[in-house]
Amino acid sequence: MWGVVWGSLLASALFLTSCARLPKASSGTKARDRFLTAYAAPRGAARGVGSISVRRADRRSGSARVRWGSNAESLAVVGYVGPSRALDASLKGDSLFIVIRRYGTGVAGRVRGEEGVSARLLRFLATPWDFSPGWARSAIERSAVRESGKGWLLEGALGTARSPDARSRDDPADEDLRFALELSERGEPRNLTLRRAGESRGEIRVRYGPERNFQAGRIPSWIEWSFSGSVVLLKIEDHAPADAAKIRHTTRAEPGWTILSIDEPGGRSLVRWLLGLSEGGTEP
Repeated sequence: MWGVVWGSLLASALFLTSCARLPKASSGTKARDRFLTAYAAPRGAARGVGSISVRRADRRSGSARVRWGSNAESLAVVGYVGPSRALDASLKGDSLFIVIRRYGTGVAGRVRGEEGVSARLLRFLATPWDFSPGWARSAIERSAVRESGKGWLLEGALGTARSPDARSRDDPADEDLRFALELSERGEPRNLTLRRAGESRGEIRVRYGPERNFQAGRIPSWIEWSFSGSVVLLKIEDHAPADAAKIRHTTRAEPGWTILSIDEPGGRSLVRWLLGLSEGGTEP
């Protein structure tokens, strides 16, 4: 379901340092508690750097360098191919902006969830080590826990923990999203699977690499997303605290750029291509 750009929006992390082994958890509940402490605690603004490689379902492949900054519900990403700045993208609340500099074409507007992708779910998938938003943390706290191999499996629904107020908002995309999160015997994340209730297609899989200590905290050293036949691998190099005021969510449009509205057919088509939802796989 997720294509090259949101793979490109997913960078972070700091020089890999020592990797101390955590003690084994004596129960699934304790493993879950350790995971919540490490991955669902409140986080401040952060900046990151990484390298990303993409293999799409249409057999196209590529690689890029990415830099990002995140704070609460906002995310800003810049992608580079060689020395050239290739992409600018941001998600602030439910407002999306993307421009592909190679084509001088972009899209802007509010993410409404028509493609089964809400803004908050998109933000979570871009940084899938961050379970600190209340809705994500609550889903993990309420999950069913059972032993699985040498670790533990947490299962539940991401939409079940929302407040009545939150349910009334225009955010239908993740109402029935089921998840299965595999933890190691020490409570470290290994795999995350997301799928719609009652659906076998459209599954999103996230694999987590070994944990490392970074300046902004302990997170996986790499992340791999698999969706709709595409595979995106992010190798995290730098992850450090950031000044939220210095995270730029806007890009000055250059002469000749065409910025489409996400509500226009052309804008929706571009978003579908960027997210890997376009069956034709045609570039803009």
